[in-house]
Amino acid sequence: MENFLRDPVPEEASKQLSAIYSERQTCLKGPFDPDFLIFSSLISKYFKGDIGVSFKEPCPLRAERRENGNYLVYKDAEYYLGPSSFSSLLPLTLDDLVPILSGISSDLILRRRKLTEWERKVLNNAERLNLKVEKSLRLPGYNEVPLFLSIYYSLDPFIPEISGNRENSLKLVREIGGNEFTKLGDLDEAQLNSLIFRLISSISRLNPKVTRDDLIEERFFFGNFDFLELGFLSIFLMDLYGYPGLFRLASEPSYPSEMVVVYRETLSRGLTLSLQDSKDYYLVETSLPSPTLLYLIAKQLGKIKVEKPVVAKVGDKLIPSRYFSR
Repeated sequence: MENFLRDPVPEEASKQLSAIYSERQTCLKGPFDPDFLIFSSLISKYFKGDIGVSFKEPCPLRAERRENGNYLVYKDAEYYLGPSSFSSLLPLTLDDLVPILSGISSDLILRRRKLTEWERKVLNNAERLNLKVEKSLRLPGYNEVPLFLSIYYSLDPFIPEISGNRENSLKLVREIGGNEFTKLGDLDEAQLNSLIFRLISSISRLNPKVTRDDLIEERFFFGNFDFLELGFLSIFLMDLYGYPGLFRLASEPSYPSEMVVVYRETLSRGLTLSLQDSKDYYLVETSLPSPTLLYLIAKQLGKIKVEKPVVAKVGDKLIPSRYFSR
């Protein structure tokens, strides 16, 4: 029987990871999700011998998601992480900060949870690498793009009739006294309060319990990268390219910047969601080729009543996600 009262020991798990690099060969097993894909990619990046990544076959090193939390298992030892992400166990370096942030953020989004104490400690340590922290709205990319685009790109929270709707996003900004060039930082206190009130009013149609505290949180930025947007990007890459996409995110410094542009361009086509409930899956006609992101949106909209896979239909092409095969 699992011990549901045990204390998480992510720090011990993090220390234990260094032992695998003395091996001549090994393999890692874990779930098909962005956090594990990034975690395994970064380990593979530095491993000097032969290494493989598995999602089914047994391996000496295993990242396991169980009912009571996450575990890192290495040979005969297992370490309880609580809900902490696997990516948060890795050493912080300047080269690896973007993928580590991506792994942590994607896990927060997919598990719909808050940062753990361990993850918050990791992010606090990352401030020595110039990670910036500010308290602000949960809107992606607001330091880089105009406010109306930041609202337009918002998938969590998904703002009914505004997210994915360029005309309505711009209309909202104009109603509070801004224009197509206004950024979030340009708003005065009255405009910001008006924006928050309007966002809460829109979201409350689906979630009557939403409050100001749900929209304002600690936000993390590294250079041009937004912690929240990196989470969405990682999910997007998982669905489009699978493990190779996340491996490139972890190993090629220019790749994240290039793919943020691709991700934003994809969202800029607009967002339509026509959902059909089939026997074994939900089929969503859309322009967004990411079934997992569509799943997150549909859940917020209350369209998913039974847990089963989502398949995106973009034109004549059907796009499933291995994320749902776990």
